[in-house]
Amino acid sequence: NKNFWPAVATPVLIDDMAIVPFGRADKRQPRLHGIQLSGRGDVTQTHRKWKTDQHSCFVPSPTTDGTNALVLSDRGSLAAIHPKSGKEIWKLNLPEHRSSYYASPSVAGNLVYAAREDGFIFVVDISASGKLVSEQDLEERIIASPVGFNHQILIRGERHLMCFSNH
Repeated sequence: NKNFWPAVATPVLIDDMAIVPFGRADKRQPRLHGIQLSGRGDVTQTHRKWKTDQHSCFVPSPTTDGTNALVLSDRGSLAAIHPKSGKEIWKLNLPEHRSSYYASPSVAGNLVYAAREDGFIFVVDISASGKLVSEQDLEERIIASPVGFNHQILIRGERHLMCFSNH
């Protein structure tokens, strides 16, 4: 029953808005809701500020660059969504492949890192409205989300923990 899809992806919070993935983007039934986090009592009818069936994700959780929600679909569509209005700011389709995106995208500086299951890492410059700047084959399966810290990116593959830095 399509009314009882499981929730896998975690919502992302931006200011007083929760961006909530819903539906099954992997089954071509995406849903994304913008819920305002305030009020008292039953706010069901008043606090859902927008919804769209143009963007969503099933497994990868959305993230934020501090301004917009960044939503990566299981098939590689990456979109920046304005949290208050739900409007698409930009969209980029990452290279198509039979493998899916299970890892959540990660933001470090002006870059977002997206890992595809087959081991490819895609780096997108979000200051340039979603320009693909790099793609690397790490040659092993990746389903864990990249983690940025201290000017480095950690990526856990099926066999290795990798650390990348430009310093």
